[in-house]
Order: sequence, then structure tokens, then C-alpha cells
Amino acid sequence: MRLSDVLPVLESIAPLRLAEGWDNVGLLVGDPAAEIRAALLCIDYTPGVAAEAREKGVDLVYSYHPPIFEAMKRVVSPGPIFEAIRDGIAIYSPHTALDVAEGGTNDFLADILGLGRGLPARRPMRAPGAKFGPAPEGESLGLGRIGALEAEAPREELLERIKRGLGIEALLVAGPTTGMVRTVAASAGAAGAMVEDALGQGAELYLTGEMRHHDALRAAKLGMTVVCALHSNSERAVLPRIRERIAGALPGLSVFVSGADRDPFVVR
Repeated sequence: MRLSDVLPVLESIAPLRLAEGWDNVGLLVGDPAAEIRAALLCIDYTPGVAAEAREKGVDLVYSYHPPIFEAMKRVVSPGPIFEAIRDGIAIYSPHTALDVAEGGTNDFLADILGLGRGLPARRPMRAPGAKFGPAPEGESLGLGRIGALEAEAPREELLERIKRGLGIEALLVAGPTTGMVRTVAASAGAAGAMVEDALGQGAELYLTGEMRHHDALRAAKLGMTVVCALHSNSERAVLPRIRERIAGALPGLSVFVSGADRDPFVVR
């Protein structure tokens, strides 16, 4: 199939109109007329992922974070973008469009927490599965998810649930680590600043990738449990779900989740 056959499927999963205005999403490298036989999914297009793409012989890399973000004045060797162009590897990035989209990054985090799939709503949002954060005009969506669990749950249980769901062994936690919670919120990546939205809407536990020191102190002082998984750890576990959706819509395309893609930080 051609790349032009694949692009509508990728956009149906994460409509580009949902992306933040500052973001750089969609097809970043590649020829829509090129033949595509295999795709590789990752969070970051690192040298390790680029080597894996060449080893697997893929024609398309679905890189959640855009490897081209600000204006580039040169595309020369050595360099990952030059090498992708040279090797005929297309690069597509959904980033915040996938965060906002139904079934995307933040819905995945909400599923881990155990939030129901209530109807999307704008602020104020109290129903299970409600969404919080800014949204494009006319869209009842946002960069985060907030809602009430079906029943109160122990914080200890939720922390273990998060580790299992994200496939990681450790979390950074500020604030209470014991006691029961009912209202929880989540927003993937560098969404620490959205803690004010979560606090304002009564969240007792907030799951994200990373948060500034003083924001975590403030939230903890107010009795919120802040859970930071590290930036890309809060995003990576959604990739198998996206792989299934792409493969289901395009049965002629081989789709892989990168084994080389990982968060740059490790816990020793």
C-alpha cells in the first residue's frame, strides 16, 4: 500500500485538529506516494530506534514526540532526519492530538486508574471519565481526564495498579500514600502545570509524567497524591493499543512496537 493509504487511518485515530496550536503533528518526513510495507511505533525517534527501524526494514516510523519541532535550517549527514530521508523512512507524529483523542494516551491512563467511560464534558467536570484541560473550539475534549471511581479505592492499590498498567517498577509520589480516594485525574507527559485544573475540580490523586518541585509541594500540602511516572513512561504503554488499531484497519501492513524505545531516566 502507499503512504497516502495509511495517513487517513492514522488521522482517524488521532485527528490532527485536536493538537495544541504550538505542536508540530502529522507527516513530518516522507512522500505520500511511497510504498509502505511495515511501520514501527515509538515515543522518541532516538538513534536506537532509528537503527531498529533500519534493521526491521520499516518504511514508516510513528513517533509520538515530533523529532522535528522547531524550524530546521540544515538537514545534513550525520543526522536522524537526513538518514530517514536517505533511507526512504517516513516519520509521522501525533503528539497532543493523541493525548486529546478518544481512545488515546489520556484515555489509556484513565483506564489504568479505573475511570468509567462517561460522556465527554467541558468544565466543570464531575462525571466519571470527564475530560479536563483546554480543547479546540467546538470539541468537548481536553488534554486530561478526571472523574470518580465506581467505589473508593486505597491509594496503595492505585499505585500498584499504575505500575502494572504502565509496565514500570517505580513511581515518584508526593503527598498522602495511604487512605481512600474517589476522584482521580490523569494527563500524560509534562502535564504538571495542569495540577491546578485537577485541584480545582476536586481530584484526590493526579497521575502524570513529570511535575515541578513547587507544584508538587503545593498539591501535597492540599492533600492531593501526585504520581509521576517519568515523562515518556506515562505515554509508552498506549503504543500496543495503537498498534492493534492500525493493524486492524490495515491488515496488509506489518506493525511493530519499538523494543529500543525507552525513557532516558532509569531508577537505580
